[in-house]
Amino acid sequence: MTKFTFCGVPEQGGTKSVTISTAAFSEGGARVANATEGRIVRICETATGREIASLAVPSSRGGDDDLIRFVAFSPDGTRLVTASDDRMLRLWDIAGGRELAALEHPSRVASATFSSDGTRLATSTDDYVVRIFDVAGGREIAVLQPPSPVIFAAFSPDGKRLVTTCWESTVHMWDAATGREIAIMIGHDAKAIRARFSPDGARIVTASEDNTARSWDAASGRALRVLRHKSPVRSVAFSPDGTRIVTSAGKEARVFDAATGRELAVLKGHESDVNDAVFSPDGARIATASGDRSPRLWNAGGGGEIAVLKGDHSATATIAFGADGQRIFAGGGAAAVMWTKLAAARLPDKIAGLWFGNFGPPNEPAEITRERCVRSPIRIGADGLIVFFEVGSSEPPQPILHLRCTSELSCQIFAGAPDQGLEAQGTGQLEVSGDSGKLCLGGECRPIARCRAITWTEQERKSGFVKRWETGVQAPPR
Repeated sequence: MTKFTFCGVPEQGGTKSVTISTAAFSEGGARVANATEGRIVRICETATGREIASLAVPSSRGGDDDLIRFVAFSPDGTRLVTASDDRMLRLWDIAGGRELAALEHPSRVASATFSSDGTRLATSTDDYVVRIFDVAGGREIAVLQPPSPVIFAAFSPDGKRLVTTCWESTVHMWDAATGREIAIMIGHDAKAIRARFSPDGARIVTASEDNTARSWDAASGRALRVLRHKSPVRSVAFSPDGTRIVTSAGKEARVFDAATGRELAVLKGHESDVNDAVFSPDGARIATASGDRSPRLWNAGGGGEIAVLKGDHSATATIAFGADGQRIFAGGGAAAVMWTKLAAARLPDKIAGLWFGNFGPPNEPAEITRERCVRSPIRIGADGLIVFFEVGSSEPPQPILHLRCTSELSCQIFAGAPDQGLEAQGTGQLEVSGDSGKLCLGGECRPIARCRAITWTEQERKSGFVKRWETGVQAPPR
């Protein structure tokens, strides 16, 4: 996967650096919104970086401290809510760039959550109150009063119920139409900080600072399972089919059987606390976000690490897959980062193999050609991955540059080894005819030729060099 940045602020000659107060992706990741200095929210397409709207958020107080605290998209990505320190939550039509409603609250708005169909909006404020609004009319339809400040709120899949978590450890379920309290879920011994409905709406799973996650019957509020951890549980999520639960606690994420509570896998590797963990749409992978600035991708079955999503970004608090499972989106307050899986290409037949830079004179001695292939090989894969190697301070040769090429042999150029968080440095073109060809990188073309089979000396084999060389060069990381 490769990291992409987008939605920069245009300026003549480049991209202007500005302070971003908060950022968010739409569901499925097609759009990103950045709230910047001057109370401007810019909305862009993630696929192209094209700006589709710029919203000037008014200030009811006119002070410099009137900061935009968060932005959130409706599920279909057509509307946006903004919340500021002026106690105003504003609903916007993105296509028209116009304000649909200004919803004033008695105190600062702490969060806002849409129902899955986008018809309702639940807000929580610093005065312990949750309000539910009809989105179409901007009308308040219910007021909920939990016993302590609300940390998290989530609608059921059908939008008829709302679950809230509180500072004082209880979890509450409400009728979203009337505001009537349906059930109180008692069992946690510390703050309940997250809650999620199962895909069918039949169960709820909660995360708490008491080192447990708990599952509940959504109809009655009855406790079903206690999933114990060694650290406060920061996040919980169901798999798309509802059969598994993934949690994050401390530096690990764990996968449980939702029916029995049996632990299925432990995902270890992060160097800081894991803030969020989610399943891919097909349930085969899990993505985790951590304070170590390196989101990770895991095999959801065995728990093996698939990739570290590197890049120049801050600690990530939330993470999500795109609807097609090919993109991953991470956010951390003012940061919004996207990684896209590069589709594997299929190069024409008889191109894949080991090549070298053919800079020598014609009919160069075979021993010199062998040395080039051993010390500075170019590995061309049938899937379009080309890796340049070079001997530096240590042997065997190390990857210094790689390309991702299409079946038409046009390529993107990346610095260093094949990795998960690099931005393309330019474009290139591969041309091959038989056992010779050329690689054009950024307008500069270099001749290449195919390496003959390498014959190793007994000393090279006994020293372990051959094994190290074959491991690094013949099977480079993807």
